[in-house]
Amino acid sequence: MKKLPMVYRQSMRSYFIVFGIALATVFGLQLLSLIFAGSHIDLNINNFIDAFSGQLIGIAFGIYGLFYLVIPYREFKLGIQNGQTRWQIWLSDLLGIATITLITFIIWLISVGFQHQDWLTITGMLLLMLDGITFSYAIGSGFGLLPRKWKIIVAIALPTIFIFVLIQIIRLMVNLWHPSEATLNTLANIFNWQGSWALFGLLWLAIMLGISYLFTMHQQLRRD
Repeated sequence: MKKLPMVYRQSMRSYFIVFGIALATVFGLQLLSLIFAGSHIDLNINNFIDAFSGQLIGIAFGIYGLFYLVIPYREFKLGIQNGQTRWQIWLSDLLGIATITLITFIIWLISVGFQHQDWLTITGMLLLMLDGITFSYAIGSGFGLLPRKWKIIVAIALPTIFIFVLIQIIRLMVNLWHPSEATLNTLANIFNWQGSWALFGLLWLAIMLGISYLFTMHQQLRRD
């Protein structure tokens, strides 16, 4: 364990502490609801297991995304203070992303029953997880460039601007873009192609990794 990168060890320790606390809290609440069921406790055990396994997926996904949304600057600060380069810190974060992705993916497989899933669904879910966590990591790395006050401003302003721009683009497309039938058929064939989701998913993954790399390489220690 000591041979692993220091930033990676610290991030994994923090993740499993947060995950364990959330897991214990949800388990305790589910257990209390089972106890209060009284005479129906035997009938509710199966419901308890089903509900808890479903919530386990939600816990894993929720903490998974939030963790790398808030932790990049803390890991950067820890690494710089202990003599690591920005490149080493970024690689350590990627190793952490790979580890947590694998753990969350295994939890999902066990919960849904991997024997009932085809390979297309399994690989699609794995890619979706990677796309989601790298998106959170890219945003978190960008927040690491900002002082605390600007983090709040950007967190409110950017989603608002994005939604506004998206609405305007949709309105312009509806009002001004009148594609021919051949164009619509071409677009339909692209999106119906089974490999399109993989192509777009891998492209998104590459873009998010590139953005997170640029943000990490430009991070500086701050006093706030």
